[in-house]
Amino acid sequence: MTQETIDVLFDKTVGNLFFKKGAGFLGTLLAKVKFKWDSTMPTAAISDSVLYWNPEFYLTLCKDTRVTVLAHELWHNAFLHGLRLQGRCPELWNEAADHVINLMLEAHGYYMGGFPFLMDHRFTDMNTEQVYDILAKEREDGGQPLPNSLGGDILPIDPDQKSKAVANVVGAMATARITGGAGDIPGEVSLTMDSFLNPKLPWDTLLLNYMNELTSEEYSYARPNRRYTDPLLRGRSGRNGLEHLIYYLDISGSISDQEILRFNSEVKYIQEELTPERLTLVTFDTEIKDVMDFEKDDPFEKITVTGRGGTDLVEVFNHAIDQAPTAIVIFTDLHVSIPDNPEIPLLWICMNNPKAEVPFGTLIHMEAEAA
Repeated sequence: MTQETIDVLFDKTVGNLFFKKGAGFLGTLLAKVKFKWDSTMPTAAISDSVLYWNPEFYLTLCKDTRVTVLAHELWHNAFLHGLRLQGRCPELWNEAADHVINLMLEAHGYYMGGFPFLMDHRFTDMNTEQVYDILAKEREDGGQPLPNSLGGDILPIDPDQKSKAVANVVGAMATARITGGAGDIPGEVSLTMDSFLNPKLPWDTLLLNYMNELTSEEYSYARPNRRYTDPLLRGRSGRNGLEHLIYYLDISGSISDQEILRFNSEVKYIQEELTPERLTLVTFDTEIKDVMDFEKDDPFEKITVTGRGGTDLVEVFNHAIDQAPTAIVIFTDLHVSIPDNPEIPLLWICMNNPKAEVPFGTLIHMEAEAA
């Protein structure tokens, strides 16, 4: 069979994937990897950036099984299995991951015949770590591993590529929400994303100390708002006295997608853990792009980024002056001119610009993660 013919067959496999459950999610992940035929691979395998497939193995499968194997490999990236090994036995981790994925694919209606897929139904509804622990205990007790025809298909992911791998899954989850497929994403994937998107800044300490410092200065918790007759802020029932916090996120072209992803994690932590009475999230480049308000008990949804132009703080400061919040936080790389002091308690979080300085407010530098 010619290379051209087998390429056409694979294109059909990809096309058939889009008729399956979770197609929007998996299709986005597929677009993030390069495809490569590789006869040195026993079957198929995937890393964060390349999907390998042995052409001889591919031709032994019927068309429906080819789709199942393709989905199987993409789900390894969705679960971030290559990043979650964490000192475990690679072969046993691969086995546990395959049980979890194949049981899910069976539940999603994929064809599981024509190939010895590893899927023990006693592991139904378990996550990968739970299955691994059971398998590890059984090996200690003398149990024999089952043959795994897709064993070794999880290729290591370079830790330096962690942010990219996580961002790929976040993008796929966003696509799934848009296409109505959010319900197809298993809970283990969502929990895994939460663990990788953990905040990198000690917000409890930063904001508590910052707000305490404000009380010893000459201004109150909030700049007096012309809409109120009482110049003192009332009803501070959020933690740390945070009635209204405005969080300005720089989405200009100099800010990478990975940095926006990280900023998103930080504001999610503020909203869910510090529970200000009201949190306003504002994205900006040369102008304000989107304004999203969250009350204390509102669920936080990840932001949608529009714009990506230059950077200007004039509209940001005007917006802050008009709103007169308790305090404002600005995430930016500070490659921008700073207007006059808006006379509002201000915390700058500067990404990857260690020489940056500010004429007012409190500045905290945050190192960028490897992309």
